[in-house]
Amino acid sequence: MLREVDIVDAHHHFINLPDLEYPWIDSRPPALTALLPNYYDAAHRYLPHDYRAQVEGAPVTASVACEFGAADSVAEAVWIQHCADRVGVPNAFIAAVQLDSDDRASVLARYRDLPVVRAVRQPLYWAADPIKRLGARGDYLSDPAWLRGFEQVADAGLVWDLLVYDEQLPATHELIAAFPETTFVLEAVGWPVDLTAEGFSRWEERITAVSRFPNVVLKLQGIALIFGTSLEGIGKWIRTALSIFGAGRCMFASHYPIDHLLWDTETMVSTVQAALGDLSSTEQAHFFGETARRVYRLPAGDA
Repeated sequence: MLREVDIVDAHHHFINLPDLEYPWIDSRPPALTALLPNYYDAAHRYLPHDYRAQVEGAPVTASVACEFGAADSVAEAVWIQHCADRVGVPNAFIAAVQLDSDDRASVLARYRDLPVVRAVRQPLYWAADPIKRLGARGDYLSDPAWLRGFEQVADAGLVWDLLVYDEQLPATHELIAAFPETTFVLEAVGWPVDLTAEGFSRWEERITAVSRFPNVVLKLQGIALIFGTSLEGIGKWIRTALSIFGAGRCMFASHYPIDHLLWDTETMVSTVQAALGDLSSTEQAHFFGETARRVYRLPAGDA
């Protein structure tokens, strides 16, 4: 039974096949099926009406869509703006940018003309195990050219969605400290690579350290993908994350259509609510909606 709460889904995707090309769908990198064997069951056309059908029955009053690896990131953002204008979904968009590319300035300039774009991101996930390497390189955070590109993101006033594994978090501190006016949204609960007891302790230490930067917010998308769907599997991670960051710096997200392969919306929301334990109604309001509204600049009560 869902407890009454206003939900802003802070992270989901759309797929506009065949109008846009998605290289990851064509190439089928093994890293994705290593995450979830049936990952590619979601690799088909997925539009706003499909998303609405999947969240029907839950009090989702606004949503933030995220880029999904389209070959032409600007074309993807233009299409998302069209969706927002025509059907009112999504309410904000996290667009793709390659800060090591020659066209980054022109791409960011195009985004300035699209009101739906509130944030940008580039995958930085890198690990010793090649199967976990979802980024193109492992040295972005120390590359002067990439860092010059980040200055342009900061100048544009965009939120930066940060995609790193927990073991990479210490390397992000210098970047976060250098841009105190930029909001960093740490995705996927800081994605712990090691889910053992020892791994949990290291993850807890690392997100505690990064939480000391007031311009960092935590997003809890992909929890079914990372931890599974049981209350026992996700509970300690969610409760620890909120105890460290506080509900006012954490946000709920579905990660649909991927996580919809693992659970339906009622199960997702009710399980997360159960994992939160005795969180007050005010704290739940922050976690499920108000934090995302503030970070991604959504009007109060935006539907």
